[in-house]
Amino acid sequence: MLEEVGGLLDAPEVRTSDAELLQRDGLTPGTDYMGARTVTLTMLALDDHEVPDLLAAFAPGGPEKPFEFAFPGVAGGRSRLMARVRKRAVTVDKEFHAGRRRVTVELLATDPRLYSADQARATVAVAVPRGGRPIFPLTFPFDMGNGPATRSAPDIANTGSVDTWPVVRITPATGEIRDPSLTLVHDGERKRFATRGLRVGRGDALVIDMGRRRITLNGASRFGQVDPTSLWFSVPPGGSTLQLDVLEGPDGVTADVSWRSAWM
Repeated sequence: MLEEVGGLLDAPEVRTSDAELLQRDGLTPGTDYMGARTVTLTMLALDDHEVPDLLAAFAPGGPEKPFEFAFPGVAGGRSRLMARVRKRAVTVDKEFHAGRRRVTVELLATDPRLYSADQARATVAVAVPRGGRPIFPLTFPFDMGNGPATRSAPDIANTGSVDTWPVVRITPATGEIRDPSLTLVHDGERKRFATRGLRVGRGDALVIDMGRRRITLNGASRFGQVDPTSLWFSVPPGGSTLQLDVLEGPDGVTADVSWRSAWM
């Protein structure tokens, strides 16, 4: 029996960068960032067989694991966070011997956001196929004269209340691509992530994790080939569009995008 959940909807601790003013009152305002989220679960076991199961399920240590929950009106109704057990307490008293075993578990989530339990996905194609011809990055949409029709960019919908971080995977199926780039457009604002000197061959897997600021090709880091002007962008609440471009590559180049709506 779940008796109480603490910290799930509380605001996490704030990491502030305010600086003291010399010989004056007050502070110089800095940027606030959210710290980790601590969630406390208080449970009551009424069966002798439930206690070993609880202790095994909430063993301290180990990597962060998905913790899913469903409360009406909270973070879309069915959500999750990544957490690990940091503390566990079992009260042994007269109620314990009477068959009422109270177990308290403290979970720590280094990412304080509450995410949708369902992962959203979209596929984005190069706006105009290159056909193997080099073309420098241009403003979208652009005209290629009698070339192929421009493909519309997919809608990336974050139904939550705070920014979320997408993961992009590019696996060319027909040939090599050169210097892929991504542009997120939200309310007229453009954020571009680009690569420089990067070639992705047929069957290779290029994975760009915006939240972790990690880019890998077949599991090996390619961080040194990120263009210095790039932005590791997040997806704001509401609707956005994502555009894919390559400096050179065959027709039909696509990228798979995955994300989860997020709440704080």
